[in-house]
Amino acid sequence: MKKFLNTIYFFLLISVLSFAQEYKYAWLSDIHIGSPGADVDLENVVDDINTRPEIKFVILTGDIAEKGRNEELETTESILKKLKVPYHLIPGNHDTKWSESGCAKFAGLWGDDKFFFEYNGTAHIGINSGVYWRGGGGHVSVEDLNWLEEKLKSVKPGQEIIFYIHHPLDGDVDNWFNVTNMLRNYDITSVLHGHGHTNRIVNFNGIPAAMGRSTLSKNKSWGYNIVSSTKDSLLFYEINRENKSKLWGGIGKANDTIVPKIDSLQFINYDVNILWREELNSSMSASLFPGKEKLFAATKDGILHCYSFDGKKLWSYDTHGTVFSRPVQNRDIVAVGTIEGDLITINVNTGEALQIIGITEPITSQLISYDLKNNDKLTAGVIVGTANGNLFCYDLYTLELIWENNSAQGMIETLPLYVKDKIIFGCWDNYLYCVDAKTGVLNWKWTGNKNFYYSPAAHWTVTDGRNVYVSTPDKFVSAVDLLQGTTVWRKNDFASWESIGIDSQGKNLLIKSLTDKFYIVDAKTGKLIKEVNAKFGLDTMPNQPVEDKGNIFWGSKNGSVYLIDKKYNWKPLLFTGTSRVHSVYHLKDNLYAASNMDGGIYVFSLK
Repeated sequence: MKKFLNTIYFFLLISVLSFAQEYKYAWLSDIHIGSPGADVDLENVVDDINTRPEIKFVILTGDIAEKGRNEELETTESILKKLKVPYHLIPGNHDTKWSESGCAKFAGLWGDDKFFFEYNGTAHIGINSGVYWRGGGGHVSVEDLNWLEEKLKSVKPGQEIIFYIHHPLDGDVDNWFNVTNMLRNYDITSVLHGHGHTNRIVNFNGIPAAMGRSTLSKNKSWGYNIVSSTKDSLLFYEINRENKSKLWGGIGKANDTIVPKIDSLQFINYDVNILWREELNSSMSASLFPGKEKLFAATKDGILHCYSFDGKKLWSYDTHGTVFSRPVQNRDIVAVGTIEGDLITINVNTGEALQIIGITEPITSQLISYDLKNNDKLTAGVIVGTANGNLFCYDLYTLELIWENNSAQGMIETLPLYVKDKIIFGCWDNYLYCVDAKTGVLNWKWTGNKNFYYSPAAHWTVTDGRNVYVSTPDKFVSAVDLLQGTTVWRKNDFASWESIGIDSQGKNLLIKSLTDKFYIVDAKTGKLIKEVNAKFGLDTMPNQPVEDKGNIFWGSKNGSVYLIDKKYNWKPLLFTGTSRVHSVYHLKDNLYAASNMDGGIYVFSLK
């Protein structure tokens, strides 16, 4: 029987290898439609490809759009449909960081944000490494890892694989080892990626790899690569305006590639009491919401989960949509919004839907609720911001529209701040806005930098009741007068990156820097009080540090929860796995909650 099975395997292998014949395809990357001249460059590339009958298909490895906007993706699709051969593409970080559709537009235009197909005996697999909204760097979601595992099961023994991803499959993708641990069991020929805009041969954990150039001309020439797959190698040729075909590198197909398995412990309790933890194994873009004795978690797939503080699962509700927004509770109602534009109110005790309205715009902001009068009756309002820059206030009980503000001109991603009958919110249009909480009338708008990329949009604004404080990607912290919207002080001394909090006394700002440092700063003057080197590395994950009884807590890009105590000593409390940690919450007494973007929930107390 064993001899029979070996014979079958041998003939399978021979058939696969003999089926693999030489062919060529085009490899494009980082086309950045929306940046100046990018559409013209892509038009030239498409025209050139269409003159080459030897090209069988086209692969695009991410950063399709410059800002991930719907119109940029639509422009791309209108150009790419002129290709005479099939094409397959994946997103990059530019497609996910600012996506006004929660990346739904990408899948809507092209069916998916990943691909698997076979050609001449080779399996071509592409996967998304862009992180939804939350800072730089790459991460492969739990859903996509599960998809990859299933697709690999269909790969035949001995069949070669070419794998495509946007980021380099190293530390740039924080959980890269999850991918290589899967690929190591197969005949992985190479990894092809973009992101670096340069042609280069590299290697990832033993896997031969290549980085591809951008199609952008950048004062030189538009260009792309042709990949020639031969019996024993992959050969890479650059095609551009000046040099029509230049060989710049190659990767052999020898079957002796050794890919080490990486063992990585995915949970470490350094020094806390874990009361309970839950692994939802589902992407969670929004942070937790701590309600009254209840904890809410909304996953990207549209499920709202409700737990008691002691860890009992009370209920879950399926919105049948995509959720990027933190929900909010007021009294016995919890509200949640979807990218598809549904605003839903749910009974917190039963998990049953009370009302649903469609607002025809993607709900992209985190939700807040506050008490107000409507038609001379005391009620509660729920605030939602949209991808179109509109801010709506609905009656929480009736979902009647109370007011709307249309001042902003970009996606509202932030958690709006309610203070002294005012609502403060930032937007991806460079501005911070202040509107009247009763009427929605604009009081003022402020900016410290009119560059889109430095908008005060991802951080959560904090206040001491006199000023509001913002942390922007240009590494500035700014104090803005609450009443007038004027700059009180503005400093770039702290290398701040969209992560700012304020202590419970409203006196000191809590600032997580871009790399390693944590700062305690006098809110009134901007004067440094204490610098702590917490050695957390590069951290582009926006979150809001919190202080309780003199202890400061924050989550990090590297998957850890940190503490700075009253004496400014720092230590890691938890490692939640290789996934970015949202803001940490104080629930009550000595009880705290943290979550990460892979759907991990951790409730703990200090020893």
